[in-house]
Amino acid sequence: MSAVESHRGQWPIAALLALLMLGELILMNGPGSAEALVWLLSVPPCIAAVASFKSRAFTIPVTVASIFVSSFVFRMFNVDLPTLLSPLTVAETAACLVLTAVIVREEPRRPATWSVSALMAVSFFAAIVRDNWLSSSNYNEMLGSLVLGFAAVGTGLYFRARDTESGRLIAAAVTDAQKEERIALARELHDVVAHHVTGMLVQAQAALEVSDDDPHAAHRLLPGIVRSGTEALGAMRRLVGTLRQGEDDFATTDLAADVISTVERTRELGFETRLRIDLPDEVPPELGRSVLRLVQESLTNVHKHAQSPTMIDVEISRTPGGALRVVVADDGQPHELNQGGYGLVGMRERVDLLGGLFSAGPRENGWQVLAELPLEGKK
Repeated sequence: MSAVESHRGQWPIAALLALLMLGELILMNGPGSAEALVWLLSVPPCIAAVASFKSRAFTIPVTVASIFVSSFVFRMFNVDLPTLLSPLTVAETAACLVLTAVIVREEPRRPATWSVSALMAVSFFAAIVRDNWLSSSNYNEMLGSLVLGFAAVGTGLYFRARDTESGRLIAAAVTDAQKEERIALARELHDVVAHHVTGMLVQAQAALEVSDDDPHAAHRLLPGIVRSGTEALGAMRRLVGTLRQGEDDFATTDLAADVISTVERTRELGFETRLRIDLPDEVPPELGRSVLRLVQESLTNVHKHAQSPTMIDVEISRTPGGALRVVVADDGQPHELNQGGYGLVGMRERVDLLGGLFSAGPRENGWQVLAELPLEGKK
């Protein structure tokens, strides 16, 4: 990046300082060599003020040295240049105010204190050498210098406090975003991978139970285990691809077909399952993904927790209020809820993110999960 581009945002300050220097040159009305030298010596502080927004390594030494030398020129040649509420020239005063505000805003407390003290000291030196403040009673300039100095320090402190608050808000926003990403990943891992792994576990347990009495039956369960493992591996790869490359990972492009496939896998595990599905022509991808995850997680919970269910009902239908209703119910006796699980938490989070309604709990005979998700998204 070129020097011009790096200081693009400081052009208003640079333009103001240039105008002040031009005004001084016009007011000189044919400056002599001494006046011209003093005027040229005000250039380094102005350059330092503009450069301080990017780097403050040499700005204070350059400014102090320039004002120090120009003060001697003032005294030796009795130079007469316009001032305003300060012993320094108007351009030098503006440059010092900008430097003070920037240093107070950007530098740590101790370096900022030393830098501002150096500017105050050289300004006091200029007041003695140029205007002889020790023997004259120039109270207007003294008071004006104090007011300008406090104003510059106050401006720097204001922007410093604002930057601190802005940094805190940004850090909080980043933390919240990272938390949301972790929660989203946890939901995907739990709802997708755990669903397939649970299917593998159920089939493996069934194979173990019948392996002694009917080895052929156990053998017939192996393809289902292999398929579930393959699907789990594919889901893991998609999640890793999303994390590494930011790829869009929509869980379903055909919601009806994916729900039917999920129900078929449940039937293959030996659970009698009824499916009723009534979908609109178009389902938003995010809504379709959540519906599929709700069905998968609800069936996974039946596999893991329901005792001897004879029938599982899965229903996806449209409501008169413009929403999709998802109901997964079974007639088994539920185990006591596992307090360490995240299945219900994840389902509730998915529904809340879409502005829907969610409930899950025991019914008269079995367990039911009910969710209503608005087709138009969260309102």
